[in-house]
Amino acid sequence: MYALYFGNKNYSSWSLRPWVLMKHFEIPFEEHQVQVSGKGAHAGHRGYSANGLVPCLHVDGFQVWDTLAIAEFLAERHPGLGRPGADQGQGALALPPIVAASQALAIDGDH
Repeated sequence: MYALYFGNKNYSSWSLRPWVLMKHFEIPFEEHQVQVSGKGAHAGHRGYSANGLVPCLHVDGFQVWDTLAIAEFLAERHPGLGRPGADQGQGALALPPIVAASQALAIDGDH
């Protein structure tokens, strides 16, 4: 069973995205809405999110903590969602560092 930790769906589209995906494809999961304030990582989230950010999906003893990585992970585990191919979990583990690097470059300017 999946467990999804997310912020307020009314104010956080990042939290809303994996929730909508899982509801749309009728993937069963436990919902854990958590309090979010400000931007960026929050130490209070580290009990259920290694990087202190939400959304964060828990499954089989590990966490997938990026919206895009969650979508990729679910696509790997549920072939009917679309993207066939990679070994389970590999895309979810590879994407967060790539996304973080691209976000850092976008913040840093035109490099």
